[in-house]
Amino acid sequence: MRDPQRPPVRLALAATILILLGLALLLGACGRSRTGNGGGTARADSVHASDSTAVADSAAADSLADRGRRRGGLLGFLGRGASEESGEDEEEDAVPVRLATVERQDVPLYLSATATLEPEKAIEIMAKGSGQIREIRVEEGDYVQAGQLLALLDGEAERVALEEATVRADGLKRELERSRAMYTQQGISDREMQDIQTRWEEADAQRQAAELRWQYTRILAPFAGTISERYVDPGQHVTAGIRVFGLVDADPLLARIYLPEREAVSIAPLQETMVTPDTHPDLELPGRVLRVAPIVDTRTGTVKVTCQVRDTSERVRPGSFVRIRVQTDLHSQVPVIPKRALVPEGGENYVFKVMADSVIKVGIETGFVNGRYVEICGGLELGDRVVTVGQGSLKTGTKIQDLEAPTTLADSTTGKDETP
Repeated sequence: MRDPQRPPVRLALAATILILLGLALLLGACGRSRTGNGGGTARADSVHASDSTAVADSAAADSLADRGRRRGGLLGFLGRGASEESGEDEEEDAVPVRLATVERQDVPLYLSATATLEPEKAIEIMAKGSGQIREIRVEEGDYVQAGQLLALLDGEAERVALEEATVRADGLKRELERSRAMYTQQGISDREMQDIQTRWEEADAQRQAAELRWQYTRILAPFAGTISERYVDPGQHVTAGIRVFGLVDADPLLARIYLPEREAVSIAPLQETMVTPDTHPDLELPGRVLRVAPIVDTRTGTVKVTCQVRDTSERVRPGSFVRIRVQTDLHSQVPVIPKRALVPEGGENYVFKVMADSVIKVGIETGFVNGRYVEICGGLELGDRVVTVGQGSLKTGTKIQDLEAPTTLADSTTGKDETP
C-alpha cells in the first residue's frame, strides 16, 4: 500500500534544492562582477588578476557542473519516483468478482418458524397378557404391516385352557341340537330346553374367553409403521400393561409451529409450506398447512398451526429440527437480484452496478425478500448486472474482472514473448 504522504515530501525536498541552487548561482554572479571592476591596476597586476580570475572562473564552472550533476541526479530520482507512482496507478489490478443480472421471477413472502418433526401416529405397544417372552420377531428400524406378529409369549397354559373350553363347548352344542329335536316332538319340557341352551351359551363364552387369553400371547402390530423401540428381551417375564415395542408411522410427518395471533390470521389450511432440516440446509421439502387451532393460547398469545410434511428423500425423521416457511403472499414476475448482492449501509441498501469494466455504487429500493432473492422496486433496470461476490474490495470506479467470464484465446496468450 502506497504512503499518501510521499508525494508532498518529495516536492518540498525538490523546492528546497532549487532554492539553494539559485542562491549559489546568484553568489557566483556577484563575485564575477567585482572582479571585472578592478581594470585600472598595473599590467602585472592585471595579468595576475586575469590569471586569478581564470582560475576562479574555472573552479566556479567545475563547482556548478558538479552541482548540476547532483541536481540532475536528485531531480531524476524524484522524477523516477513520481513516474513509478503514476505507473502503479495505471497498472492497478482489476478486482475479481462474481456477477448476476437483474431478471424477472416470482417472489413469495414467507412467515418463518422452527419446529421438531413428529410422526402422525406414534404409540407404545403394551403386553395384554402375562408370561415369558419366548420369541421376538422384529428389531428397531424394521417396517411392519398391520397385524404382523412382533413377539410371542409362552402361552402353553392358555393353549390347554382353550382346548378344554372348546371340547366342553362342542359337547354342549351337540347336546343342544339333540334337545331341540326332542323338543319339537315334545320329548322335553320348556324348562329343560332353556337349561341346556343356557349351559351351552356359558360354555361358548368360556371358550371365547380362553381363545382371547391365548391370542394375548401373540403381540401384533396395530397399524403399519416402523419399530422405534424394543423394550423387552427374549426370556423376560412380562405382565399385562408392560410396554413391549414403540411403533411410529412417519408418513406423513407433522410439524407444529406457534405463531403470534397477528401473523396467524394470514394462515389457512392447504397453504403451501417449505421445510428445511438443519442437517441439510440446501434441502427444501414441500408441505402444506393441515389445520389451524381455533383458539389462542392465553399464556403465550400464540396460535398452534399444524403443518404436514412429506419426505420422499428419507433425509429427515421424527425428532429432526427443521425450519418452516409458510407462504402468505406472492409477487409474480417482478425484477429480482440475489440477496447476497445487497450492501446495507446506514439503514439503506446499495449494490455495485457494473458499468463497462468498472462499477458504481447505487442505492436501490426493495420489496419482498425471501431466503435467496430480493425484489427490486427502484434503482436498477432489467438486464443490469450487479456484483454478488467481492463487494468488500470495491468502490465507485474500481476496475473488475468477472470470474465467470469465458477466457478468450487472446487472453490466454497475453504476456507471452513474441517471436520477431
